[in-house]
Amino acid sequence: MNLNNRQKDKLIENILGMVQKQAGGPYGSGLNRTAAAGPAEVGNVDPGKKEELFNFLFTGPNGLKRVAYAMQQPLKELLDYHGLGRRLIKVDPIPQGEFPIYDKDIPEFASVRVANFGTPPQVETRVKRVQFPTFQLARNARVAYEDIQVRRYPVFDRAKERVAISMAIAEDREVFNILNVASLVGPNAAVKLATGPFLSRSVLAEAYGLLAGNQLQPAQLVMHPSRYADILKYTSDELDQVTLNTATETGSIGVFFGLQLLVSTKVPDPNVVFLTTTPDKIGRIPVRKELEVKIFDNAPKTSFNIVGWEIIGFGIHNSFGVVRIEP
Repeated sequence: MNLNNRQKDKLIENILGMVQKQAGGPYGSGLNRTAAAGPAEVGNVDPGKKEELFNFLFTGPNGLKRVAYAMQQPLKELLDYHGLGRRLIKVDPIPQGEFPIYDKDIPEFASVRVANFGTPPQVETRVKRVQFPTFQLARNARVAYEDIQVRRYPVFDRAKERVAISMAIAEDREVFNILNVASLVGPNAAVKLATGPFLSRSVLAEAYGLLAGNQLQPAQLVMHPSRYADILKYTSDELDQVTLNTATETGSIGVFFGLQLLVSTKVPDPNVVFLTTTPDKIGRIPVRKELEVKIFDNAPKTSFNIVGWEIIGFGIHNSFGVVRIEP
């Protein structure tokens, strides 16, 4: 079996975890898997210790079976969720102590023809300032000691992944909420879906023209899978043969009209689609503290608490940059 370096390190990492499960703690020192004394990292183990750990597992009966158990994966019921919000709005890291304050651009104005000995009219360049307050997002998950010892996959690591996924879901819900509000109160009229409802090519073209008419570049289309299915139903009347063949073979269309197609099951209304401009022209996501996952040994409850938290804000400064498509 030929393994690259990354695969070898992953195998060693799983074996290290298996040793800790069999012998207790890092290298057999009892159950002490705390935030300060977590699982051993591959890069921190010298070659002699690696050899000792391999011998510990592979010698004796059922050694290979124990290693196989350490590499088990959970029986998943859903695909892992991947966040979209940070692809729609520009992320702006905020230094400690700074305020998330932004100054808007000077409004556009045109020059005028001036007669001889004339004076051009004066334009007041009033600059507006906006602030997007930050707040704390957090999630707390609990993993029992028993699960760490009994389950056939690294439940501790999987719980940390789940906490990170829950934070991405929370971020996306915030982004979709402000997109929804901006599309309702903004100046752009809503574009109506075709009868069905159906996201037809002509509907997309109408929304594209509306956003481009605001002197903005249409960039991304955010929708629920039920509306994405409408695009997959396009025939040779809407798609060229190469794109049609690709969609038939892969079940995926990534770009249409130059728009990046983004699909999320967390869109509040499955029948509503948002067409947005480029992330820097629509808003900001000020991040005061990036996601951090902390681990606490809750001995009285015989469990570990895995806490994910971040300090973040969401804001749209240009409601011209979002068009709502609805039934």
